Amino acid sequence: MDDSPAYQLEIDGIGGGAADGSVHAPAAGTILRPWLGIRFNCCAVYTRVYRNREGTAYLGRCPKCLREVRLRVGPDGTSSRFFAAE
Repeated sequence: MDDSPAYQLEIDGIGGGAADGSVHAPAAGTILRPWLGIRFNCCAVYTRVYRNREGTAYLGRCPKCLREVRLRVGPDGTSSRFFAAE
């Protein structure tokens, strides 16, 4: 059983989580995709963006105007979970 909290950001090169970078839900045993919360200031909406299959970036779009956002995963990373896109 994985004891790490579900809100923990998985960044390649920094310990924690499973070897494949997935986060496991303790109750159901299902694999959840890592995500970040983004507020798109262009349309004043909030949504989640999910990490790509390669684990190199978080990719998403504004649900209203479809503006793209890409957050790279790096070795120095950040502990922030929520961001604003201008």
